[in-house]
Amino acid sequence: MTRRRSESDGRQRRDSGGHGRYEPQAVYHLAEHVKRRGVDLGSAIGPWRAARRRVRKPGRTSAHAIPVITNQRTELVMESAERAADVAGLLNWCGVHDLEPVPELRPPAAGQAEAQPEAQREAQP
Repeated sequence: MTRRRSESDGRQRRDSGGHGRYEPQAVYHLAEHVKRRGVDLGSAIGPWRAARRRVRKPGRTSAHAIPVITNQRTELVMESAERAADVAGLLNWCGVHDLEPVPELRPPAAGQAEAQPEAQREAQP
């Protein structure tokens, strides 16, 4: 498995057999920044909890469980137990109770993100 950085938006994805896996680097950096400022994300009160989901057969790292975060309605797979604890704490600290995903959301192509605000400005009186 290799990591590559997207030219258009700077986010990292892992290549695994042609499937890209989103890695929320901005969320990870924000959690680290908040922790460096002295916030104890582990004590943040809210619905999000770090957990482990058992898998039927061990994965490529021989793991029998994968780290996840959940609010009992939504479950997100994390890359490590430490990241799961940080992201769950950050969501709680920020007061986020639910996530409403946008199906098939993709970032705009390079250059398209800059052109769109310009087109919106032209459309305004």
